[in-house]
Parts: sequence; structure tokens; C-alpha cells
Amino acid sequence: MKPAQPFSHIMVCTDFSPGAARAVAVGAQQARLDGARLSLVHVVAPGAPVLPQMAAKSARVLDNHEVAHLCHQHMENCYGPDLSGLPVKMVLRRGHPVVEIVAQLEQDPADLLVVGSQGLSGMGLILFGSVAERLARRAACATLIAR
Repeated sequence: MKPAQPFSHIMVCTDFSPGAARAVAVGAQQARLDGARLSLVHVVAPGAPVLPQMAAKSARVLDNHEVAHLCHQHMENCYGPDLSGLPVKMVLRRGHPVVEIVAQLEQDPADLLVVGSQGLSGMGLILFGSVAERLARRAACATLIAR
């Protein structure tokens, strides 16, 4: 059996939820182990707030530069200890999360995608589906769902 190759580029998706924090920790740990590049991707969905504590309309009022600055600052505040010492590329996109994350993977291919699980179950999972599950099906690379 051939030994596993280390990952060279790990992309971690964040929406600043507790599940995303777990994904960042796992992705950062794997990047350290493999000496991999690490990208953090945040997608601002239509009608959603830029950051959890902001009003939903803030995404429409702020220009792209302001949104990017707020998101980068929030990522550093939330994930700084996990990312300490790692070179990290922070990416901000606007649109539907699954569509935008797949597009980012096509633009800058990764060999591991790490996403958090929100823990939907029952009727919520049936009605809304899971972004993590849809990404696992659509991503062209290995996908790790952190719980």
C-alpha cells in the first residue's frame, strides 16, 4: 500500500459559527502537520449579515472593501491562536455559499476542504439540507466535516 501524500493546500470555510471554529482548528492543525498552504473562505450570502452580530442589511450598505476589512479583522480575532505562525490567505466572496465555495475551489484548487457542521437534524436537515453535505458531494477534492 502506497503511503498517503501530505496535503499541499487546505481550504477552510467559515461562517463564524462554533462549527466553523472547529473546522478552522482542524484545518490549521492539518496544515501544520503537512506544511500546507491554508486558505480561509467566508461567503456573505444575500440577505445575511456580514458578521453574526451585525444587522442583515449591513452587507448591502457596506462596499466590498469595508466588508473585506471587517471579515479579515473578525477572522484574526476569532481564529488568531489557531492560525498563529501559519501563512493564511483570507478570501471573501458574496453569493450562495455552496456555489461560491465550489467556484473558489475551481479558481484556487485545494486538495482538502474543511467545513464545520451546524448539526441540523430531522426536519431541518430534510427541508434545508446541509451546506457541508452539499459541498462534500460537489467539491472536486477530499472534504472533511468537523463536528
